[in-house]
Amino acid sequence: MERQGLEARQGEIRFRRILSEQQVEGKPGIPDEYDGPGIRAVLAERMEHTRSVMESLRARGVPLSPYLEIGAERGQRALVLENDFDARGAAADLSFDMLASTAHYAREFGCARLPLRIVCDVYALPFRSGTLPFVFCFETLHHFPEPGPVVREVHRVLAPGGTFYFDEEPFNQALRLPLFKGSKAYSHGHRNAGLLRRVVERFFAEPTCNETEFGILENHSIPLSTWRQTFEPFAEADVTVQSSRGLRHPLFGARNPLATSLAFLLGGSVHGVCRKAGSGPTVQRIEDALACPECRVQGRESALTWDGAEAACAACSRRFPSTGGVLFLLDAKSLRELYPEASPLPRESSSVRNASR
Repeated sequence: MERQGLEARQGEIRFRRILSEQQVEGKPGIPDEYDGPGIRAVLAERMEHTRSVMESLRARGVPLSPYLEIGAERGQRALVLENDFDARGAAADLSFDMLASTAHYAREFGCARLPLRIVCDVYALPFRSGTLPFVFCFETLHHFPEPGPVVREVHRVLAPGGTFYFDEEPFNQALRLPLFKGSKAYSHGHRNAGLLRRVVERFFAEPTCNETEFGILENHSIPLSTWRQTFEPFAEADVTVQSSRGLRHPLFGARNPLATSLAFLLGGSVHGVCRKAGSGPTVQRIEDALACPECRVQGRESALTWDGAEAACAACSRRFPSTGGVLFLLDAKSLRELYPEASPLPRESSSVRNASR
């Protein structure tokens, strides 16, 4: 299966650095992206949605701790788990600047506890196989050419009986005639667009966003058949297809032909809860599940020890200090490619210094 390329990963880092400086420090950045107060309002909505989702999962008996969030960006959802649900876990992302800004947003929202923050590659998660009870993500899987390899890696680190929750992932819309470029997703114009404009853009506009200008992939053309294949490794997959507020049906099981046809034409989003087969013990602390990324490149799986300041691997002797409260768990080659200023770790950006004050 096709994987995310180096250019897309480098673009993700550049774009998120600009956003962090714009929204945390107030520096000039991307004009139609949110400023500090604007993104704070968006994050407040996302955090409230996260509370609702996690309450529902807890009611279903899903253990929320220790957890791993992939594509955690500013850590706003992990802050909800740490401070509202007394959970402990890790917020993982490729962007150092986004994760470093978590401290800033913790103060903004009055959150006392921060998650363990880890810069890593989602294709090679720095966690031992079969250890974690709960992994989740929001708006993450469509940033890759195909979601399958990412989900298989999630399946690997989940303990037997573990749960994977995902939300807000798009699927392909057949009924679209791209006559013009629409307002950029996640921008002021998109957020403030009226109903008529949203309807017109949904069927007659080419989707656009600032991310693509930085080489970041926004894959909104994933067909439902691909989503079905993506979750095949799981013993149970309770996945919902939603084309509009009132039009929902399960991805698996008996299908209503009319609902399936409308979903094919209208596109929409998928979200769901997947469970890995089996049952068994899990780690009690997220730190106990850490694995050395350098050893993984060599085909080994070696545990890391963590003392609160750095992680270390006894097998290869490599040490992974934290910077600005963020732990870099990338193999040496990836670190050179993605953070070339590293010596041996990326220097603190101005956004990190300000967020840590």
